[in-house]
Amino acid sequence: MKYIFILFLLFSIDQCSSTTTTNEFIILIISEPHIYILSQAHNASTFIPAHIPLLYTHSYASSIPNWYSIYPIFSSIIDQYSQLKWLFICEPQTRFNLTKLIEFSQKTKDLYIGHGLYDTEPSIIHHYSFSFDNPYPDFSSGTLISRNVLSLFIDRFQSYTKPIDFIIDIKYELNQLINELTNTKLTDKSKLFCNEYKKNCLTWYEGQYDYLCERKDIQLDDLYFGIKTYVKYHKTRIDLLKKTWLNNKLHYNLFTNEINETADNKNERFIITKENTDRGHCHKTFTILNYFHKNKENFQFLIIADDDTLLSVKRLLELIRCFMLSNDIPMVLGERYGYGNYYDYPTGGSGMIFNRQAVQQILSNCECPTPDTPDDMFLGLCLKRLNIQLTHIRELHQAQPNAYSKEWLQHQKPISFHKFEDINVEEIYQTYLYEKFSQSHHEKDEF
Repeated sequence: MKYIFILFLLFSIDQCSSTTTTNEFIILIISEPHIYILSQAHNASTFIPAHIPLLYTHSYASSIPNWYSIYPIFSSIIDQYSQLKWLFICEPQTRFNLTKLIEFSQKTKDLYIGHGLYDTEPSIIHHYSFSFDNPYPDFSSGTLISRNVLSLFIDRFQSYTKPIDFIIDIKYELNQLINELTNTKLTDKSKLFCNEYKKNCLTWYEGQYDYLCERKDIQLDDLYFGIKTYVKYHKTRIDLLKKTWLNNKLHYNLFTNEINETADNKNERFIITKENTDRGHCHKTFTILNYFHKNKENFQFLIIADDDTLLSVKRLLELIRCFMLSNDIPMVLGERYGYGNYYDYPTGGSGMIFNRQAVQQILSNCECPTPDTPDDMFLGLCLKRLNIQLTHIRELHQAQPNAYSKEWLQHQKPISFHKFEDINVEEIYQTYLYEKFSQSHHEKDEF
């Protein structure tokens, strides 16, 4: 019955976009082909009148490469809705006063409008491009794009020749393309497009989002952590992990190239991998996958992390309870990066989460080309070959907190951050990730 319901919900959500009549104002909800996220999108649809066309980005997943980066689906939307004047892009938790929002769109002279986010310094996730006065949109608050901008974008993108190598932050990269191709900058209307509810807001984001599914069948003892490390970092990075999230009650092993017998005190949690590489780490990652498959049969879920990945274990468990709905269907959760038009992949530093079925299929069908092949990118290729959908989790972060807009971080509860360079690791953990963890009524731990 559970899978009948899942199929019904997938079908009914897709049908919403195909049975509505052509209109001038269209809503596009950023979604994923996963039942939990689709249930949130379905909840959002109950606030929207039937005569307003309602689209979902996941509906294009099977037909358009890089559908998740949004701009590849513009042509389909324009073709489908010839009378479109405004496209409103938002998330499932975005709320709005639709009547006033449409009235605003009919009166404004601006063509591209939303809640502007600003970088305070260059960051790797934005390719180190940087401008104090060029905002990019927060889709949580909703973004309006006029037909004029969409049409000009589509026309000029057809002859766009610059290679798009990596897709990292879709809101930023879409903004950069709109700026470049249409010479249109985002009009920052943060007092109307709000990241929390306030009087006179046209749109707002409905609070910090929690993954609270109240499931009892998945416990901390179902999670196994495989951590990639190197002997040089045992007394630096690993010690910092143990001062933050790596609690002794967790089930984990440290996969390393060698053990310093004196310094490491013959720690039984170390596992030596046969090969070690300066980069790529495909061999080490597949060693973890194999070890989990052969030696940890009692665990249902595998989390692979770097030795400089900070995690909130409590939030991670809550996430898994909501997303890992079946042991029979392979599932992979991660922060999605894209490689050109070819494939997407779970970027490794933010943490990668697998159920046992996914691990089994990966090991049965994929083998590292070389020990130093980029592990996360190769996993993306493997998932594409196996037709296993990667589910993007925006609370997983490949970079440090200062790489992201402070406003954007304020309305989420982060699950991970990555890299220890030039930061106070314990302070970052306490500020963004620390939370008291209660596994049962009588046992309390801090993570």
